[in-house]
Amino acid sequence: MLTTASVIFPVVAIIALGFFLVRANMFTPEQNTALNKFVFMIAAPALLFRNVAVTEFPETTPWGLWFSYYLVMFGCMALSIGLAFVLLPRRSGPDCVIIGFGSSFSNTVMLGIPIILTAFGEAATLPLFLVLAFHGLLIFSTGILLMELSTSSSHSFLGAISALPLALSNQSVLIALLAGVLWNLSGLNLLDPADRFLDILGQAAIPLALVAIGGTLATVPVRRSVGVAAYISAFKLMVQPAATYGVANYVFDLPPLWVATITLLAAMPTGVLASVLAEQYRSATGAASSSIMVSSIMGIATLSFWLFFFAPFLHG
Repeated sequence: MLTTASVIFPVVAIIALGFFLVRANMFTPEQNTALNKFVFMIAAPALLFRNVAVTEFPETTPWGLWFSYYLVMFGCMALSIGLAFVLLPRRSGPDCVIIGFGSSFSNTVMLGIPIILTAFGEAATLPLFLVLAFHGLLIFSTGILLMELSTSSSHSFLGAISALPLALSNQSVLIALLAGVLWNLSGLNLLDPADRFLDILGQAAIPLALVAIGGTLATVPVRRSVGVAAYISAFKLMVQPAATYGVANYVFDLPPLWVATITLLAAMPTGVLASVLAEQYRSATGAASSSIMVSSIMGIATLSFWLFFFAPFLHG
């Protein structure tokens, strides 16, 4: 239990620091927005590109790993959207898509990477970045496609597909992931100066991201959408990780550390891109932003549970 606390406490403390800095007006919301922009446009892309580019993909394609994570992720999205239509009849189609997106999209950059690498050490790098190599691209593309289909008057599939390139071109994190995969497949090595540059820049991503998410939470309105936010959080923090563990462990019989890594990744709170997508389409913006705060707060308890559950694999 002490080891679990040593993993979760520093992360929560840095988030709390960001929250305090903004609430105390020592850091303005505009400055926090600039920090968020630096993380998403520069530091996080450097971290993700480098790690994906240098990760040695296994000789055998890890279909079991990808299916365990992605089948559950998209299954949770579909189930959440379907239930939202039934349980929240006043919500529009685009609103339900945002709710489903938030129910399945993990905060991989700001929380997933620091918590998993702190918990399991370098041994978790391979399964973590094998999943992250395609995570953002797959789920964000799906979210945009569904939003285009639900907001378009013609509901044209080809029209929705044609909107994807422009929407994805503005996402530096997704471009960095795709570039990292292509670099990895090329077989080229990163020159030492470039590798060191990306390493130093990437190291700034984790602490700055945690400070930024704390500052963001300090400005998020929750009261009006707390019910929907709780619905999203229940899917994100309970249904998705439990289902991921079951599929990875009992269906595909993955190595125990791989099971632990992707289960913990699935257990992360709702990612910030849920709010970005909601703002982009002006749908369920309050629910999306509120779900980030509610799931982050509830996530302290649920992540502590999973860290305790996987205690034998904790690093150090």
